[in-house]
Amino acid sequence: MLKLYKEPFVGKYHGNDSPILLGIGDICDGKNVRKAGPRGGWKPRKGCTLHNTTTIAAAPVKSLHQYTHPRNSDYHFIAQCNSNLYDATNDPPATGTTFGSSISTLAGTTSGFSDMVKEWWLYADGSGGPVVWGGDTPFCTGFVVWDNSESAYIDYTRIVSDNDSSTEAIVLGAASDVYYVCSPEIAEAITLDLGSTVNAAAATATVSSWQSGAWSDRSASDGTAAAGATHAIDGSLTWTRSANDTMRVIGGIMGYWYKVSFSGALTGSVDVISCKVICDPARMTNKWNGVYQIPTGIRFYDASATEYEDYLGQLSNVSTSQYLQLNDATTSDFIYIKSPEPLCGLGFGVVAGYEQTDNAQVDSIEYWDGDSWNAITTGIIDETLDGGADSSFAQSGTIWWNAAGLTVHKRTMPFDSGPGYWYRVSWDATLTNAGDDIRVCFITTATFPKALGAYSGVVEFKGRALLWGDTEFPNRLRFSAYDAPDCFSGDDSGYTDIFGNMEEIVCAKRFYNELLVFKEHSIWLLEGYDPSTFGVARVSETVGTCAPKSVQIAEAGFPGMNVNEPLTIVAFMDTDGVYVIDGKKPRKVSGPVDHYFNTEYSTAIGASNIPDCHAHIDPLNNEYQLHGSFLETVSTLVYNYVSDEWYPPFDRNSSVLLAMSSAVTLRGTDGRYYCYAGAYTGYVARLENDTTDKNSSNQDVIITHQIKTRAISLEQKLSTTLRFDFRRANIEAQARSSGTITTKFYKDLATSGTTIAIPAAISLVNTGYNLVTDGLDVSQYDCSCFQLEFIAATADLELEIWSILYEVEARGEIAV
Repeated sequence: MLKLYKEPFVGKYHGNDSPILLGIGDICDGKNVRKAGPRGGWKPRKGCTLHNTTTIAAAPVKSLHQYTHPRNSDYHFIAQCNSNLYDATNDPPATGTTFGSSISTLAGTTSGFSDMVKEWWLYADGSGGPVVWGGDTPFCTGFVVWDNSESAYIDYTRIVSDNDSSTEAIVLGAASDVYYVCSPEIAEAITLDLGSTVNAAAATATVSSWQSGAWSDRSASDGTAAAGATHAIDGSLTWTRSANDTMRVIGGIMGYWYKVSFSGALTGSVDVISCKVICDPARMTNKWNGVYQIPTGIRFYDASATEYEDYLGQLSNVSTSQYLQLNDATTSDFIYIKSPEPLCGLGFGVVAGYEQTDNAQVDSIEYWDGDSWNAITTGIIDETLDGGADSSFAQSGTIWWNAAGLTVHKRTMPFDSGPGYWYRVSWDATLTNAGDDIRVCFITTATFPKALGAYSGVVEFKGRALLWGDTEFPNRLRFSAYDAPDCFSGDDSGYTDIFGNMEEIVCAKRFYNELLVFKEHSIWLLEGYDPSTFGVARVSETVGTCAPKSVQIAEAGFPGMNVNEPLTIVAFMDTDGVYVIDGKKPRKVSGPVDHYFNTEYSTAIGASNIPDCHAHIDPLNNEYQLHGSFLETVSTLVYNYVSDEWYPPFDRNSSVLLAMSSAVTLRGTDGRYYCYAGAYTGYVARLENDTTDKNSSNQDVIITHQIKTRAISLEQKLSTTLRFDFRRANIEAQARSSGTITTKFYKDLATSGTTIAIPAAISLVNTGYNLVTDGLDVSQYDCSCFQLEFIAATADLELEIWSILYEVEARGEIAV
């Protein structure tokens, strides 16, 4: 008796179960297909198009990044390749011949992490200190005008960087007036947007940078000049970048300062609406946070009495009634200051009316290098000097020095058994004034921002930059000061508590209001809003990640974790499979593809390939795509995190994306989501675009779409072993304008299939209709079960199949 059944493809892919155990609508094999919709069916994945049709370099594209300055809106698509960072000439979704130009040279080839903190793009890959970039023209970080007639600084930093055209800084017009512009890294241009009041007098501008303790002319070209008058029009002052520029502090701001002076008086003041700088991506220089600290020790050495007098109590409470008397202090006397950290500046509060007036200047700052006192005698910036620059302690101010390259060690003193960094200050002549009364009422310290070492990754958290990969504390995250991603000095920056043992942290991702921190064998949460409330909690004792680049966040409902609440989940790979975590506990989800992780199978990922596995989220298809060197015909494992199911693997190994080396999801210049991949061959391609893949010659590469059914028996719902004859099979599929598909028959779980084409291959053509129901006369006898495999392997032919209809006839007495 003939029986006709319809089997809709409403099940899931199970690549690791026996086909005979699968339910109605399940499939056991296939490739390059995904679910056609929430109700089922299978449709093809899309192909790719080359972003750059010529290779960046003969090297892998190790990582891809996207950065848009939130206020300037300049867009950047960045590739890490051949120990360089490249900025794309064509921004997604646009394409071009070449990728772009190198913007930064790196020391290594390890895949990097990046994030945006405040409005700065930070990048780290373990090859050196973090890289920082503000895009094409970031706002300056300092803008200070010097009014020579008042001997005063006016700070307009906020005015010129507030992105508000109604506020303006005032550059004064006297020939002796100057202004200073601060850049976070070494700059090569200052760009000015001027207001309605501009200069019309013939005068030139000179730009100088701070080098070796003095201002040095940069021979800048003036794009603000018109008819011989500088600062007459909007434009840029540009010069050749000099690696010899060094940082200093002006107005309490540390950075690379550039002085703009004039050859003569301007017609009057000049209004500046905004000021921006141009600086290349560079290894981030650590900076002082602008907050002074109280010393942990202060002693005045009176040489005449050979006595170290303790003034810590008197000089740490900012009271003018308690002070250090410096009158008649000789060149043999010293002020000793102790700090828990190395210093780059000492602040002195001088009581008004009790200033030092004689020709005597601080000429030496000494530090302990481990076996002796070493003196700093050049490059000292003394803000306590009077207008004539011949009297130190003539006013309150800070004495600065360049501490870079100094080897400073802690020590004890005969009068202080607590170790600390000791400095001593001396002067070149006896200090005095007319009243024989010089009073210093407080002393503060400015901690030296030690150069940052190599870090493996960076993430933004609570307005701070957090780094991992610290060589001294691999099990801690190092955090910057609040809203200051380039400041890792002072009390507002530091290290978190430990994340377990000394095994290193390998990845960190923001997760709701917390930070999910991964080690190779454990997972942790960092909670809290600031350093005083930061707390560490262990989430997993044994599960971690062996592939840091596989960790991805999916912000969508996830019914498998909690059916009542849409959740954000984090998907990641460990050596034994793929897990998801909702912040509480990890759950393994890779059962259907376990044969790629379980070493009992020959298909298991090789141990050497595990660390290079990486992933990206495709938000348009709700997929977590894990890429790596799995098999010759498999490059991507695909997990739908909304429906909690796996799809047959994607094979991209026949195209230019031979073993994808990186991938990223980004928003293009049109605001839409796009997925891009980097290849070991130096190309970048846009995924999920076109109906074919591409090779290195930008030629079409056919994508083979195929699915293989479960093992189907005589009775649809029961896996009986009764023998039967298989008569006919039809498909219900999306009609196409042309094309046929290949159908293979597998009897009783045969290892190889037989191609069926009677009376002809199944056609997908049904002109004027969206549904095609073509079929085959199979006539296969004495079966216990069978499988059908449908294959589309023609350029631009896409197989979207919804169900099969099949006809079977029982053999023997059961057919009566």
